Amino acid sequence: MSPAPSSFSFEPLYLVLAGAAAIVYFRAARRERAPAWRVVLFCGGLLLVAGALNSPLETIAVNYLLLFHLLQNVMIADWAPPLLIIGLTPTMRAAIARRGGRTFAVLTRPKVALPVWLVGWYGIHLALLYDFALRHAWTLNIEHLLLIAIGFLFWWPVLADEPGDIGAPLKIGYLGTAFVGSVFLGLGLTFASTPFYDFYEEAPRLWGLSAEKDQNFGGILMNVEQAFVFLAAILYFVVKLIPEEERTRAGA
Repeated sequence: MSPAPSSFSFEPLYLVLAGAAAIVYFRAARRERAPAWRVVLFCGGLLLVAGALNSPLETIAVNYLLLFHLLQNVMIADWAPPLLIIGLTPTMRAAIARRGGRTFAVLTRPKVALPVWLVGWYGIHLALLYDFALRHAWTLNIEHLLLIAIGFLFWWPVLADEPGDIGAPLKIGYLGTAFVGSVFLGLGLTFASTPFYDFYEEAPRLWGLSAEKDQNFGGILMNVEQAFVFLAAILYFVVKLIPEEERTRAGA
């Protein structure tokens, strides 16, 4: 028997990870006197991860509706990583890059991070893997961990502002390519007339949503969310590019 949709589900792993990250961060933030706005953004990123996976959202996602599972995925892959990265001070980012060593440096290069993110995004949502993860809790935890990881790798070249930063024009191209490359998954879910995932085809229905409509609305959610996130980021760097061009002309 499925639990009530309003009941809380808990993923202790992510409560522990979020708690550990908070402790490490607050120690470093206190030592560096990090601005309050960075602390707020970092905490917001942790709350998105912990809240998405420890709430009625998790109950509905793993028992009833694909729409809510896709909402979880974008929360932990598209929303939380940018907040976590921006919440880090430059010193914290340098420490992470240093401890990550050569492997981290390679994985966060745009030409590596983008294909890793795209392959991970599509691969995680393959029907065979998705259905398997939904039927095995440990695999679902790995799925969520991978989404957080590839989201972090993807946004690092855009937001970390490390030495050798790729600059606004390349960031705009990077984000535009990512948006165009990722949009087909949402479109496929939006316009499919048959369910992709056996798990959700067999799941109890909520609010009169058929498995097909559930999937279609999930695709719409994914496309609208990605359009907002990516276009907002692109607009930011377009605006940022204007003063850079003015400085270049002045120097010339």
